[in-house]
Amino acid sequence: MNTTLSLVDVLRQQVAHLVHELAERDNVLHERTRHLRVAQALAHLGSWEWEIEGGAVRCSSELYRIFGRESEADLLTFDGFVAAVFPEDRELVMASINHALGGRASYDVEYRIVRANGEVRTIHSCAEVLRDDKGKPCRMSGSVLDVTERTRIAETLRSSQEKLRQALQASGIGLWDWNTYTNEMVLSEEWKRQLGYEKTELSDSCETWEGLLHPEDHDRVMVCLQDAVCTRHGEYRQEYRLRHKDGTYRWIESRAALVTEADGRRIRFLGSHMDITDRKRMEQSVRESEDRYRTLVDLSPSGVFVFCEGRAVYVNHRGALLLGATDPQELVGRSMFDFLHPDYHEDVRENARRVLAGNVSVHSAERIYLRKDGTSIPVQMEVARIVWNGTPAIIVLISDVTERKQAEEALRASEERFAKAFKTSPHPILISELETGRLVEVNDAASQLLGHRTEESEGQILSELQVWGSAEEQVQFRERLKQVGPVRDLEVSLRARNGDVRRFLLSSELIELNGRPCRVTVADDVTDRKRAEDELRRSHALLRQVIDGSPNFIFAKDREGRFTMANKAIADCYGTTVDDLIGQTDADFSPHWDEVEFSREKDLQVMTSLQECFIAEEKFTDWSGKTRWLQTIKRPIVDDQGRFHMVLGAATDITERKRMEEMLLQHEQDLNAALQERERISQDLHDDVLQSVYAAGLGLEACKSMMKRQPELTADHLTATLEQAIRQLNQVIEKIRNFISGLESCAIQGVDFIADLRAMIQAMCEASSIQCRVRIDDRVGQYFSPELALDLINIVREALSNALRHSHATHITVSLRQLLGSVRLTVTDNGIGFNPKSVQAGGHGLENMATRAHKAGGMFAVRSESRRGTRVLLDLPIDSTDYSK
Repeated sequence: MNTTLSLVDVLRQQVAHLVHELAERDNVLHERTRHLRVAQALAHLGSWEWEIEGGAVRCSSELYRIFGRESEADLLTFDGFVAAVFPEDRELVMASINHALGGRASYDVEYRIVRANGEVRTIHSCAEVLRDDKGKPCRMSGSVLDVTERTRIAETLRSSQEKLRQALQASGIGLWDWNTYTNEMVLSEEWKRQLGYEKTELSDSCETWEGLLHPEDHDRVMVCLQDAVCTRHGEYRQEYRLRHKDGTYRWIESRAALVTEADGRRIRFLGSHMDITDRKRMEQSVRESEDRYRTLVDLSPSGVFVFCEGRAVYVNHRGALLLGATDPQELVGRSMFDFLHPDYHEDVRENARRVLAGNVSVHSAERIYLRKDGTSIPVQMEVARIVWNGTPAIIVLISDVTERKQAEEALRASEERFAKAFKTSPHPILISELETGRLVEVNDAASQLLGHRTEESEGQILSELQVWGSAEEQVQFRERLKQVGPVRDLEVSLRARNGDVRRFLLSSELIELNGRPCRVTVADDVTDRKRAEDELRRSHALLRQVIDGSPNFIFAKDREGRFTMANKAIADCYGTTVDDLIGQTDADFSPHWDEVEFSREKDLQVMTSLQECFIAEEKFTDWSGKTRWLQTIKRPIVDDQGRFHMVLGAATDITERKRMEEMLLQHEQDLNAALQERERISQDLHDDVLQSVYAAGLGLEACKSMMKRQPELTADHLTATLEQAIRQLNQVIEKIRNFISGLESCAIQGVDFIADLRAMIQAMCEASSIQCRVRIDDRVGQYFSPELALDLINIVREALSNALRHSHATHITVSLRQLLGSVRLTVTDNGIGFNPKSVQAGGHGLENMATRAHKAGGMFAVRSESRRGTRVLLDLPIDSTDYSK
């Protein structure tokens, strides 16, 4: 008993221990799951798993967040995922998925998605395809990383690098990078451009640089460079000449410094390269100018006088000429006051004393000098202290200002004319202080706008006059003027004193007036013009509505065939918008080159002839593959000189009229066929059935005659004769039945048609190893007449036979289902495929299928690619099959 209790206790303890251990593991699992979610959220990394066969998709919470969806309320499906992919990236994503499923490549792709709120995000997705024992893909699992910020940062980095490149190019600085350990050198594009070379014309190598050195500089530069490499400290700086592409030599200033690598080594020189040829030339010019200094003084356009102890000790040639002397020596030794008008003697004496004492460094004034003949000349005099042969002296530069005086007089006259133009201008003009906004001067037009007299407006603060339509525009105008400088044609609203608000274009320029920063502002009243523009825009919008409301195609094209104008009707047929269509050609939207070339040919005809072109029938295939027929008129639009400008076109859809004409023609053909069939039936009845009936009748007549002539014949003989006649009649009946069957071949519809179709497919596939899948909607049988059912069975028989015999496929699928407005038949295989154009002349199978499809009023297509299988497609509009009901 105790032993039993002990075992029970032990078992209970073990059970409790296991329960506790399971609880701890569950807690650990939950905690790790939480950690995983937190890690995914922090890393913006979501995970997903797709059951390929069933279509189920399981996603992590972070993936839903990345896609901008609520994980509980908005489950993400495969179709939802494809719809969320940015339209331009869908083809790339689907191709990557197909390549991964086919084992041709791993799934590793970067693409954009569009969230429900319209936000575009960039993501990077990786996945692994799991396969079953037969190698068939069964599941695909992967991760999604939101790399939007990384993409933006990369774009910002590229932009910064481009700005750096432009800045270096604008500053004229080339860069070079030399690894002294490997002797590898990188020369920037600007480095090569300064020598006249394109980026690819010079190789990046030390030998290239050395080969361009001037022979006279080569040894000196190489020694200096080797010394910098050996010492490896300080800054490397050299000036030398390099050969330009045009054969001349350019002076270059090269600076460089050693760069410390991550491992601490200093083996790379990073340097700059600047063309200093102009500076060298300038330095040479300065040296030459020093040599020519005395000559320039002698030949100075200003008169140069040196007075020492009140008398002239040096006069240049120009000074002598100004005072009417032919030789400077005529004036040397004379007193400075001999050259001055008496009215200025005292003033000049005092200023000379101050200059010699050092109280004034330079004295400048206008004075009247006297020529040798006593005539006066107005001059600008500049006086400075110098030392002449160890003695303090003054140097005086005088310039004849006669012409300047005349110019100043002309300037005063010009300013007077400007003042008149300023006052009488029809545009309001205001001059105001920049900081305070106080009006300094306004013209009459501005006074009229402000509602004050001119003398009342001047001195007022502009902001207090309440002329701005809004305070925001006033602040914007002031800040823009301070930060940017000149303002041109800034559109603002201004309020006159009577309360009328009008639109103006303001142009303003910063000026300095009496040492104060001011702004001069000119206003141009554009209220009436803006009203006219608004009316023009409304008229344009109305015309746009009229054009877009028309069911006809209305368009205009330029010389290159690009759309310059199009209405909504033509944009809808191309499956795009009017805005996306503008600037594009027909070839950008239509893959049907025959239609594109025909339209382009007619456009060129109109351009060349400048004549209207009428096209009675033009084929046009829209974005969905539907064929339309258009009746088009194209006219040339010419400019003022009569030269071609664009093609204006208008097209009417005549597809329905074309279809009615074709139906009428088909009915005529059907009537002729019926008459021919009637003739054939008459011949068959006469040659076969009636002849058999006649033979049976003759046999019965013969039996009747024997009974009258030889009544003694036995019953057996008569019975044999009658049985022979009966057999003949039975044969006639059988022929009639067969004939009736020929008139109503396969008189089946509804459930019988579907059953016969299934039976036929099963019978054809029983003897083949290819797996055949049948997907038939039983409800579609109601739409088929006997004739249509027979045509459909024959199409399936032909397509299935081709696939079984030629495709080398492992799977074939036959599908017949109802779509919105149509019934679709598809026969698909995963075989080797073929080129449909290459077999057009090899047999009648495809032609017969297409003929039957056309007879039934359907759209027939065969799509096949090498190694990607074949797809036979037949769409039958329900309205065309509805006559069977």
